[in-house]
Amino acid sequence: MRFGNAAILWLLWLVPILWGVLYLARNAARRRTQAFTGVVLESALVKDRRSGRRAGRAALRLLALALLIVAAARPQWGASQVEVQRKGSDVVFVLDISRSMLAEDIQPSRLTRAKLELSDLLDRLAGDRVGLVFFAGAAFPQCPLTVDVSAARLFLSQADPSMIGSQGTDLQAALETALELFDTEEGAYRAILLVTDGEDFAGGLEEITRKLSRAGVVVFTVGMGSTEGAPIPLIDERGQRQGFLRDEKNQVVMSRLNEEALVKLAQQTGGIYLRAGSGGLDLARVTAALSRVQSRRYEATRVTSYQERYAWPLAAALVILLLEPWLLADRRRGE
Repeated sequence: MRFGNAAILWLLWLVPILWGVLYLARNAARRRTQAFTGVVLESALVKDRRSGRRAGRAALRLLALALLIVAAARPQWGASQVEVQRKGSDVVFVLDISRSMLAEDIQPSRLTRAKLELSDLLDRLAGDRVGLVFFAGAAFPQCPLTVDVSAARLFLSQADPSMIGSQGTDLQAALETALELFDTEEGAYRAILLVTDGEDFAGGLEEITRKLSRAGVVVFTVGMGSTEGAPIPLIDERGQRQGFLRDEKNQVVMSRLNEEALVKLAQQTGGIYLRAGSGGLDLARVTAALSRVQSRRYEATRVTSYQERYAWPLAAALVILLLEPWLLADRRRGE
């Protein structure tokens, strides 16, 4: 036998604790009665038979509580082998973590908003394998393709400009790294979701666009920021703001969303361009866009399936609670 939610079994400690509390309360009440009436009179007033019935009722109720806890822990037995055929697409999130993503024209910042939106999007990609690439002036894979959404979300939460020493924005390197995460076989089940402010300081975007098109990889681009631009805050190791980034002429650098490059990249690979507004991304639209990518069937796997048996302890607890008033009922008048 196994339990689907074994952590709940710790609540069984409540049963002996409650029994002890009831025992101490009963003794305290008896001592108060004895102090008021005396031992002899107290013995005449308190009938052992009634006291035994009260203890019996308490025991039955605690037994019902224990059975309810066991039912909530979902006992399982009776295993069988089931073949599971999984179907889905491969999607790589490519996230810009350059310093320009710290601009606050999207609250609380471009990068923070992107992390929140992508984290919510992970829950909508049921059955898909998801990978993660971070980039700035260089790029590196942060998470390989996986169906483990929790792992991908954990890696995503760690995104920060300090992870890459080479600043700037190299879209070609980011897309090359994402392409390497996919299987070598070609197919229409592969997509890249590029989240960036679109500033590209390295060039080579046309070359990688042609390469992605030949490989059948669809690129969906998400623009973070505004075309009006915003200054780039400088954050120290303690997370404190130390002014804004300045150029050689001591002028505050303004980071602006470059939509033209992102629109062109999406169109040439069969994807679409989406812009994150002040309220963030329209996740329903992003999910609908990604659903256009054709899925494929992955190799079937055999998993062990267990029969849920929580109904047995649940039914026993309900029977005890329903019959308890009659099981130890006092037949004597006046009781």
